[in-house]
Amino acid sequence: MFIAAAQARRSILRNFRTIGYRPNAAAWRALKMGIKRDLQAQSLRPNIPIPRRREVLRYLSTLYRETGSIRSSLISLCHDGAWTSSGGSFRLAEEIGVDLFDEADRVFSRQGRLCYLEIGGGWAGLKTPAGTHARDIAGLGRHFERDLGRRVLLHFTNLTQWHTDLPNGIVEHPFVTAAGLSVVERQGVPQGSVDIIYSQAAAYFEADLHFFIKSAAALLSPEGLLIFNHPESRVELVSKCAKSNGLTARRHRHLAGMNGIVVAFEKEPPKAEKILNQRGQKTSAQLESMPA
Repeated sequence: MFIAAAQARRSILRNFRTIGYRPNAAAWRALKMGIKRDLQAQSLRPNIPIPRRREVLRYLSTLYRETGSIRSSLISLCHDGAWTSSGGSFRLAEEIGVDLFDEADRVFSRQGRLCYLEIGGGWAGLKTPAGTHARDIAGLGRHFERDLGRRVLLHFTNLTQWHTDLPNGIVEHPFVTAAGLSVVERQGVPQGSVDIIYSQAAAYFEADLHFFIKSAAALLSPEGLLIFNHPESRVELVSKCAKSNGLTARRHRHLAGMNGIVVAFEKEPPKAEKILNQRGQKTSAQLESMPA
C-alpha cells in the first residue's frame, strides 16, 4: 500500500503541474489521507459497512472477513482515517429530492445527448451484480445502454486507479482531485460540455473547495447541474464561490454527521440567451392573457 500511495501522489502532482495548481500544506495533508482511504477501500467489497475502530473486535472481524489477512487487519488500526467501503451511489442527490435518472432523461430528451461526470466514483457500482437495479453510474450506463459511447458519455474521477477495463462510454480519470478537476479538460472533456456533475463525498474532504467549484462551473453546460456536499463551516465560502462562477442555488439540505450540507447548483445560461428566454416567456404570457 505504501508504494501504491507514493505512486498515486506522484501522478496527482503531475496532474497539478499540468494545470498550474499548487495545494497548500493543509490541502496536501488531507489529500494524502484521501489516497490512503482510496487504497484501503479497494481492498473491500462495494458497500460494506465498516465498524468504528474503537469497536475493536467487530472492526477486526469485518476487516479479516473482507481482506482475508490478519496482518492487514491489525495494521489498519494504525492508519490515518477510517476504512470505508465504496460502491458509488446517488443517495446524496436523492436526499435533496433529485433523481439523477430523471435528470439524465430530461437532458437526453431535450438535446439528444448526455455527458455526466462524477467526482470520486470509487467502484462506481461497477462491481455490483449486473442484474441489480443500481442507483449509480453502472445503473445509469445500463439505463442508456443503446446510446452509451455514442450519444451518452459517463466520466468519473478517483484519487487512485480503480479500474482497468470499463464498458465503452464509461471513462475513469484516475489521480484527479476535486480541486484539480480541470485536468479532465486535457483528457477529452471540453469546457461547457458536462450536463451533470455529482460528488457523493469527495468534495466534502476537499481543502480547496473554491478551486473545485471554479473548475466544475467551467465544465458545466448552460443550465447544467452540480450536486455535492460540504461541511457546515464552509457555507459562506461555497455560496460566494458559486455566485462568482455563475451558479445559482436550487436546493440544499443539512444532514447529520459527516454528510454535512448537500447542495444543488444550476449553471446560469449566457446573458444573451437568458434575455431571449425572458422575452419569450413574457410574450407567451401576453398571448395567454389575450381574449379569445
